[in-house]
Parts: sequence; structure tokens; C-alpha cells
Amino acid sequence: MALMQKKYKKLVRELMYVYSELEYMQDALAEAHIDFEIYYRRYCEENHIPIAELNKKNSEKIKSIYPDKKPETDNEGIIKAGQAPPIPDKKIHKVFTKMYRMVTSKIHPDKFSGREITPEINHKIEMFKDATKSYGDRNWGKFLEICEKLDILPTRYDGISSVIRDEISDINKKIMSNKKMYSWRLYECEGNDNCKNKVIEDFLLQLFNYKVKHIRI
Repeated sequence: MALMQKKYKKLVRELMYVYSELEYMQDALAEAHIDFEIYYRRYCEENHIPIAELNKKNSEKIKSIYPDKKPETDNEGIIKAGQAPPIPDKKIHKVFTKMYRMVTSKIHPDKFSGREITPEINHKIEMFKDATKSYGDRNWGKFLEICEKLDILPTRYDGISSVIRDEISDINKKIMSNKKMYSWRLYECEGNDNCKNKVIEDFLLQLFNYKVKHIRI
């Protein structure tokens, strides 16, 4: 196997790995955002935090953090966690387009019309659906994994390898950004209430410059 091909396959495996890490974080955050809101609401209530007043006083700052739309709040005026602006779409590199056409030429469902749908054919149809979805979602890790299973490789490696490296870098940045989210920090606290309280206090301090005063007995 040529050295460039080996490097390409190594990059694809690395891309698949970082995608799996990002997908895991996104799945975990879907619940973590809810858990954050619940814990945040309870903490503010128990510690008599004047959330509605803080939101009103810091309205301009909140607008700068959420420029696209007004952040959602519950009935008590608490800002819901996990809100973020949409990620701008990216153009599809021509190499991926060529590879998708090769996928289509091999396993497009029309190729099997009029034939008995055997388990093997059904598997190829499902694979085509996955390839189309991953292509549309710009999930290049999943897309290139399917291409490898079909023995579809790029005709040139220099251009696509550069794109993959950039994609890996972008995904790692998203992972690092997710790790800074208060919902994720709360998620990592697991059952440690002292850790959770510190996360909420840091959130209040950053967003409202509000420092929680603890009464010492």
C-alpha cells in the first residue's frame, strides 16, 4: 500500500474517532442542559438569588451573548442553558462530491429495481441512505467510513488529506468549546453537590457578575 494511502486511512480513522467523541458529547449535553436548568433553578430558589432582577439589570450584556434572538427563560425568569447560535454551513469539497457519485454508481437503489430484495441488497440500500445522510450532514467521518467499505478511495490524496486535517481541527475546537459549557461542567460533577454548586456560582458570576454570599454559622 502506498504511503499516501496509508496516511489517508490513518487520517480517516482519526476523523471517525473525533466525530464519535463529538457525537457522544452532544448526546450527553442534550440531557445535561436539562439537568443544568433543573439544578440552576433549585439552587437559585434555595439561595434566594434575584434572577428576574439580575436579568433586567444585565439585559444589554445578555443581548451581546445571545445576539440572534432573545434567550428563552422559564416562568421564574431563569435563562435556559445550552443556547448557542447556529453553526454556519460549509461548502462541500469537490473530492467528496466525486466520491459520492462513485457511491451512487455502486449502490444507488435504482440499480436494484425489479430484483428480489435480498438481505445483501437491503444492506446496500441502507448503506446508500447512510451515505446520503452523512454527505448531506457533512459528517465526513461516517461518509468516508462507508466509502472505505465500498473500496472507494480518492484519486488524489493531497487535497482531501488537507480537508480532513482541517475538519479534525474544527471538531477538536468544538469539543474544547463544549467542555467549557456550564452544562458539561455540571455533567462532569456527577453526584458531587459541592462541585455542582461551584459551577452554578461561576455561571452567575460570569453572566451577572453576581457573587453568591454564603452565610457562615
